Formats: sequence, structure tokens, C-alpha cells
Amino acid sequence: MADHTAQLSENMSSWYRTHACRPSVAMQKLCDETRKLEDGEMLTSPEQLQFLAFLASSIGAKNAIEIGVYTGASTLAVAEILPENGTIVACDATDENSNLASAAWEEANVDHKIDLRIGPALGTLQALIDEGQENRYDFMYIDADKTNSKNYYEFGLQLLREGGIITIDNMFYGGQVADDSYTDENTIATRELAAFLITDDRVDYSLLPIGDGLAIARIR
Repeated sequence: MADHTAQLSENMSSWYRTHACRPSVAMQKLCDETRKLEDGEMLTSPEQLQFLAFLASSIGAKNAIEIGVYTGASTLAVAEILPENGTIVACDATDENSNLASAAWEEANVDHKIDLRIGPALGTLQALIDEGQENRYDFMYIDADKTNSKNYYEFGLQLLREGGIITIDNMFYGGQVADDSYTDENTIATRELAAFLITDDRVDYSLLPIGDGLAIARIR
């Protein structure tokens, strides 16, 4: 997660948000409240939230999956564009911020579209497979533990339909991926994922310099 696009100056970032983002009242309130938290920098940037919603809407998404909920802003962004009978399965390891998230979802009148599942996401995704939900979903956003991002991606390839889109956040990992002096497991995992995605012929692929780097894979 990253609450801004690092490649932009503060002045340009402010201008960009003014001209790129159309947050709902509930979204603006949630973002403002999230930034007050000690770890508020984990908020997905407003421009990226807008783009995720745009992507999901552009493919007529009805059912979505999110890995990593935090305060629920990205969940809200996608839920707002889903049809009334749409669903987003929102997976998080903890319910630490669920009260903040739930209040925003209710204010936006999208709480009925959100299936919050607390626990290890790999277990939740396997459960969806076991329930026979392969090829049922349209859109997936991955923003959780980086060492499992590739595992989440592989589940996404099973759960999403042809033409579905998988997005993965933090592909720049604060710029550490381009600096060989960083050898922590999260940086290494992200580097390896980037090298893998560019060669994966199961998908059409793009990597955008928005937020902290957003990978976009469309299933062929």
C-alpha cells in the first residue's frame, strides 16, 4: 500500500488528485480517517483507488476478490461500481480495522455487496476452489504479504474468468526492487514476481507507475 504516487512531487500530486479523483463522500471520509492512524501511509492512494474502480467497471465486473483489506478503502472503491447483486470477497488476516471499514461500507450503502473473511487468505481462496467457484470472478486486487503474492496470483488464475483482471500492488516496493543492496524477503519476493509476470504467457500484462507500482494482468 502507498498513500501517494512517489514519482510525483507534492505539488504535482495535489494537482493530479484534484483532476483525476472523484471520491464519494464515504470514500473521502474513510481516507481522511485512515490517514490519522499511526500506519495511515498504508492507505492505497486515491488515484489508485480511482483506477481500480475504473478497471473493474470497464470489464463489467460483478464478482471480485480482494486480498488485504486494511481499513476497507479499496474494498469500497470496487464495491461502489459493482451491480446491486455483485459481491466482493474481502480477505484479511485480522479484523483490527473492521469497525472503521464497516462504518464506511454502510455509509456508502454497499455493505450488502461485501463478504468479509478473516483468516489466512490462502485458506479462503482454497475454500472458494473447493466450493467449485473456478472461473466465477471478474476482478482481483492483491495488496497483502508480499511473500505470498505469487500464490495469491495463481489462485486468481483459477478463480477468475477469461478476460478477468488481476491487479497487484507494491510492485516497486518503495524503489527497493531496483536496488540490489536490499535483500529482505519482501523485496526479493517482489523482484521475483516481477520477473515472473513479464514472462507469463497466460496473461496480457502491464506494470504502471501509480501508487507504489501496480501490476495488471488480464487472463487470456
